[in-house]
Amino acid sequence: MNDTILKINVYDDKDEIKKTVEAHFVEIRFGIIKKLLAVLEVDQIDDTSELLKILYGSWKAVTDVLTKVFPDMDEEDWDGVKLSELLPVVIAILKGSFAHILSIPTDSKNVIAE
Repeated sequence: MNDTILKINVYDDKDEIKKTVEAHFVEIRFGIIKKLLAVLEVDQIDDTSELLKILYGSWKAVTDVLTKVFPDMDEEDWDGVKLSELLPVVIAILKGSFAHILSIPTDSKNVIAE
């Protein structure tokens, strides 16, 4: 997978960036993606507005998962994140993870057996 950086901005009460946190796709483990997929029920998403509804309804579970992806985020930081910036990050995590999974060779000679 490429080394694309994911960024989330945290804003203060004056709508100024108070903190920016980063994560790299290479640091995102399958367990995190699996939890995110389970929470978002991706098979039911038809458009961005549907993703927004699901994200809003599962906010606590989503932020628990995203805190693992962005370990520099504190629980209260999520209150200062704009959904318009968070949605592309969630979509990028899912797309990037699927792209990585699809790029893994499936030839049995590449399998490591112990």
